[in-house]
Amino acid sequence: MTSLTQTLADFTVETRFDDLPAPVVHETKRLLLDTIGCALGAVDTPSGKIALDYVDMLGGAPHASVVGAARRSSATAAAYANARLANVLDADDTFPTSTHFGNATVFSALALAELDGRNGRDLLGAIAVGFDVGARIGSWMGAPMQIENGKVIGWNELGGPAATIAWAAIGASANIARLDGGQANHAFGIGASNSPQPTLRKWAESVEQPMYKYADAGWCAEIGVSSALLARLGSTGFKDILDGEHAFWKFYGSPGHDDHALLAGLGQDWQILNTTYKPWPCCRWIHHPLTAFAQLLDRHALRPDDITRVVVRANPFALTPIFREQQPRDLLSAEFSHAHALAALAHAVPPGPRWYDAATMNDPRIAAFRERVTVTAEPSSSNIAEWMTGGQWRGVPGGVDIHARGTVFSATADHATGDPWTDSTRFSDAQIRSKFGVMAGLDPAGGGPEALQRAVREMTDVVMALDALPVERLTASLGELCRSMRAPTQ
Repeated sequence: MTSLTQTLADFTVETRFDDLPAPVVHETKRLLLDTIGCALGAVDTPSGKIALDYVDMLGGAPHASVVGAARRSSATAAAYANARLANVLDADDTFPTSTHFGNATVFSALALAELDGRNGRDLLGAIAVGFDVGARIGSWMGAPMQIENGKVIGWNELGGPAATIAWAAIGASANIARLDGGQANHAFGIGASNSPQPTLRKWAESVEQPMYKYADAGWCAEIGVSSALLARLGSTGFKDILDGEHAFWKFYGSPGHDDHALLAGLGQDWQILNTTYKPWPCCRWIHHPLTAFAQLLDRHALRPDDITRVVVRANPFALTPIFREQQPRDLLSAEFSHAHALAALAHAVPPGPRWYDAATMNDPRIAAFRERVTVTAEPSSSNIAEWMTGGQWRGVPGGVDIHARGTVFSATADHATGDPWTDSTRFSDAQIRSKFGVMAGLDPAGGGPEALQRAVREMTDVVMALDALPVERLTASLGELCRSMRAPTQ
């Protein structure tokens, strides 16, 4: 039986831009802009420089653009570097299966769009389809926990975001490479058989994070591109990778699977509409307390020196040692520190690469504030199963208690800023554009060198009109923006 595999493969290759509803087209443009911005923000980080140096060392045919690099590279190398960059700051979108795969979806599709000379409509269609594939695989495999009668009874020994990141790249690549149903079936088998290991539990117990965290998004993007190209050349893979007793869910470590969640509403219920955007460059689980913290700072005009203590009330996923670390020693570890995120926000550090540059990490004011932050459990999110819908969680409460001016200011956020399910948290187009500008080097109000401002405006306008433009227009604007970021200030 190959019914699940073939059904999803057929959807992947038969769906085109014209099949997308207008809201899905618009959301895909927003995701594309946000993901490119996240990659731009990481170019000068240690991880970003390593990715660019690695791809430069590999060389390869100049088929595709590399963000922040002067030279083009092969489609696989470009997909690797760009997706890697997009995940470095942990500022990229997050889907409610505790993963984010806009990075590999966007940049695997872009690399093959350049290789095969596709247009903007083709690129947008591939991103929407690839995102849907990754989201459905994540919902199919479910949460990294065991649930019985609505209660969490244990946590998976295996699992992690790498699976859905790779699957999203495979889906996007199969679509834009114009595979037929049989080739896509083989691409699924090739890519899924070679996806990264499930390392979530190792990540969760590590206070000092490796540069690749729980998965290298670059490798996941490269898997997608390679699986599509190999299948197009005639290579074969397991044709029933999603079917049978030993299907992908089982060998990847999920205790179960939900076939209904995999295929329900296929082609009608577009999962990209459920992605969440990050106003702050840190783990999404920190965003609920951060949302509450930001509300209290604004409502009561609280300044850092007013605050003597902050108690973070976190959900069960955000209580491991890495989230409790008060003085993280490096960028990657700081991305998971409640204390660092609250300190950066309290001191109005622009939420982009500056959150983690040496000046911020070593600022004595930031360090002192971090010491005043402790983490405890949020009682209303203790049973995380209550907050799940169809293998996804659409809101998990988190909050803060701020001790300041002789009183305690408290707030709890059921949804975080950037969540699409409430009017008060949904990210507007203006917020997406502002975040993009900060990632490119502008200040939060949009100020900066005039040439950079023009390049940012040009890039955002091109993305929002991409359905009427060739992909070359997008990459040309991206190249000009990268050069403007490097231009000396007057």
